[in-house]
Amino acid sequence: MLLRLEAVSKRFGREWVLKDLTFSLDRGEVVALLGPNGSGKTTLLRLMAGLLKPTRGRVVREGRALFLANPPAFHRHLTAREHLLYDLAFHGKGGDVEGALARFGLPAHLPLGAFSSGMRKRLALARLALLGPDLWLLDEPETALDVEGRELLLEAVGEARRGAGVVLATHDRALAEAVADRAVWLGAA
Repeated sequence: MLLRLEAVSKRFGREWVLKDLTFSLDRGEVVALLGPNGSGKTTLLRLMAGLLKPTRGRVVREGRALFLANPPAFHRHLTAREHLLYDLAFHGKGGDVEGALARFGLPAHLPLGAFSSGMRKRLALARLALLGPDLWLLDEPETALDVEGRELLLEAVGEARRGAGVVLATHDRALAEAVADRAVWLGAA
């Protein structure tokens, strides 16, 4: 089991965002989180990544998780190449940065401040593909992607499922149906 949530609840102030959620994920599995805005999808991804602690319950995770936030955060003065080289060095990994830039259609020398939202999302996908985490946590990964970017997303998720687990939060049911083995519906807590 790659990830297990045991009766997880999360409260901010007096408001419960998630209540008593039990969930598990195995390697090779893709799960879509569906639900309206405010239903706790992003909060759940942050709990899975270890960026938040549950108010009650327990999150058990094996391996390394990486969270693709929406929108992804980058240093606007660095280039895509500089970001990827930094990420590889930070995580003690090697990888084909030039190949990743070409695959995801990213200019190597342009500062990220000049990138569109879709190009920043492509860079985030390139980062995940290069780093190869055990658990991909994707928050609305399709947002701001054009048709070609969406195809790259589908390819990357397909490749990730060969050795990792993927959880993606989305409003796009067509995307969920295209990539997910199952869906989890989150309503109001």
